[in-house]
Amino acid sequence: MAPPQTSTLPKPTDFPTSLSPQIHLPPNAQPTNAIIFLPGLGDNASNFSSFARALNLPDALTITLNPPFPLPAALALPGSQWSDNLHIDSGSGSLDADSSPLNLAVKLVADDVVASTLLATFKFRPDQIHLFGFGQGGSVALAVPLHPSLAAVSSALGGVVSIGGGIPLSLSLGASAPKGKGKVRTPVLLLSGSKSPLAATASSPLMRVRGAYEFVEYHCWKKADDSMPKNRDEVLPLMQFWARRLRSRRGVPDDAVELTG
Repeated sequence: MAPPQTSTLPKPTDFPTSLSPQIHLPPNAQPTNAIIFLPGLGDNASNFSSFARALNLPDALTITLNPPFPLPAALALPGSQWSDNLHIDSGSGSLDADSSPLNLAVKLVADDVVASTLLATFKFRPDQIHLFGFGQGGSVALAVPLHPSLAAVSSALGGVVSIGGGIPLSLSLGASAPKGKGKVRTPVLLLSGSKSPLAATASSPLMRVRGAYEFVEYHCWKKADDSMPKNRDEVLPLMQFWARRLRSRRGVPDDAVELTG
């Protein structure tokens, strides 16, 4: 399959305005993959897209989405979020991102970004589409392949990477699983710090992901917190995961035809 031509690649205006996407073309401008980047709680697409640009992956169009909902005015904090009803722990007064519903955001990404735009309009194949999310954005990334709008897709998505985020508690796994299909076959990489809930013995967030997905890798960093990778050792598991799954046409003639059985 030939990659989409540059003139037919998605533009920010092809996506819902509430997501204010930042799009970065690869150096060769002939992407055979699309990676959707989802910022964490309180972040925004403009800031988070710097990570996608720094990676500068040669065969990947990167699309950084802005969380569509503002933080509660009472917090007096800048930035956005993926939940339309962020819960605050009444005891501690801290944000309770785990129990805040993400259903509307997940539907928006699954329906309008993946199914309608990348698959239907721009003819990317499912295995050419990847998701990368941090924190709350990681939870959205893990929930997207489980959404009913993608349950009927003939093959799995290319992969999901989540830093510190698990499948949101607001998502009913029983309701999301297609009948007779078992676990979702989209490969998953979970990354976390050593003090993360994902790193706990018999971690329930980790078991929840493994209960929904057939292929799950987990890498625990030496550092304690669930922060973005800052050096080669922290980036390496991510790059190894993508190296096995990002499709490439380097060395393939432009007029070559892909044969599928």
